[in-house]
Amino acid sequence: MVIPKPGKPDYSVPKAYRMISLLPTLSKTIEHVALARMTVFALNCLSPLQFACWKGYSLVDAVHRIMEKVHKASNDKLYSSGLFLDVQGAFDKVLYQRLAEIMTTNNFPPYLVLRGHYYPFMLKLQQINSGAEY
Repeated sequence: MVIPKPGKPDYSVPKAYRMISLLPTLSKTIEHVALARMTVFALNCLSPLQFACWKGYSLVDAVHRIMEKVHKASNDKLYSSGLFLDVQGAFDKVLYQRLAEIMTTNNFPPYLVLRGHYYPFMLKLQQINSGAEY
């Protein structure tokens, strides 16, 4: 979308206009609508120990749960150990066919399940997001 900048003396010059991309706005709107619809079904698939997606829970809640377990083990004269992973780019490596199977098995409505004709498009997005192609 092209919008003229206010107060410019000459609108025949390209710098007198401001370019605005609506794609980020539209894609965020679609993302929020899809998220709202999927959340109802996804909550049945997630572990109660998964704090990232549950409304009203945060990283602080996860740390409190861990500390509670560590303190209990300490009081019982036991040892505690932990392994914490942050898998960078994990979403970029999603197997979309497997995700579609899981969604279907968990009774997601068909309009929310990724279908085969979307896979090449999603793989292309992965390449672009990973910087492999521009």
